[in-house]
Amino acid sequence: MKELIGPCTVCGKDIYCLDGFLNGVIQDDGTVICFDCEGEEI
Repeated sequence: MKELIGPCTVCGKDIYCLDGFLNGVIQDDGTVICFDCEGEEI
């Protein structure tokens, strides 16, 4: 099952929940970013 969660707050890429696994990271402030942007954070 593929469910749209929303856009990455950094790049705007759509983030999905795939079979119960989020393909992004929930930040402390409640926003969601994709794995690509999470890896680029300093």
